[in-house]
Amino acid sequence: MAFTLNQISPAGAAEIVGFDCSKPVSPEDFAALQQAFRDHPILCIRDQHLTPKAQADFARQWGSLESQDRSAYCHPDDNDVLILSNERRSDGSQVGIVDAGDFWHSDSSHMTDPCRITMLYSVKNPLQGGDTEFINTNQVYAALPESLKRQIEGRNAVHHVSKTLNPRVTVSAEREAAVEYYKRREKETKPVVQPMVRTHPETGAPTLYISPRFTIAIEDMDDAQAQPLLDELFRFMFSNPAWRYTHKWKDGDFVFWDNACLNHMAGGGYQYPDTRRMHRTTVAGGRPFYRAA
Repeated sequence: MAFTLNQISPAGAAEIVGFDCSKPVSPEDFAALQQAFRDHPILCIRDQHLTPKAQADFARQWGSLESQDRSAYCHPDDNDVLILSNERRSDGSQVGIVDAGDFWHSDSSHMTDPCRITMLYSVKNPLQGGDTEFINTNQVYAALPESLKRQIEGRNAVHHVSKTLNPRVTVSAEREAAVEYYKRREKETKPVVQPMVRTHPETGAPTLYISPRFTIAIEDMDDAQAQPLLDELFRFMFSNPAWRYTHKWKDGDFVFWDNACLNHMAGGGYQYPDTRRMHRTTVAGGRPFYRAA
């Protein structure tokens, strides 16, 4: 294969060296990339120079891209590229989504068919902060006490996009009209149920498929029981640093990850006019499922 693969974290992160994502990928190299991604659900390729079109073209090789519901923040050169940024125009308006990923989550789990792969290209980094953190939920589930496994096996959790329905999160004051946006989504969007234990569609490994950001309840379970159980699961999820990887971005980093077996969160720690700009593409996925071993 035309690249070198180096593990950078036991939580499932690896670095690819000697690969240019802006150039056509041969079938052999793409097959090697796919295998690397099965083995390492977080892949980092540094020193990339990607136009929005080149990023979207690379992403489309992995599958159909997820449509963006926030068109105001799509890149003008390619509508499949979403701008995540705290930059402001001369009139004070926001260039991109300022609060993207500010709580632990798996992307699009509030949708019936969540996105499978998120691809993030670092255009500009702040002088401090701006890290992205990951939790490997395959490893979390493998270590989960049997008593907790029995309580969640075969159960579904309720996910919703609106932060105003979730007491575990807050609405950012930095985002324009954020409360109004989430109140509108609360009314327009139905909750979605997902298996609490998800079977990975390729490896078959079980993973804990909940998150503090999108999971708001457990289907057919009274809140008096469900919320303490979710709290216990979340405490366990973040109890072991070995399951966790923090990516410290450099300009030109291109990182993509597998939402079927990870939670992630933007770390923050910077303030305007110190700016951070990322370009995001998301590859659509299928309906999550659970298959008993």
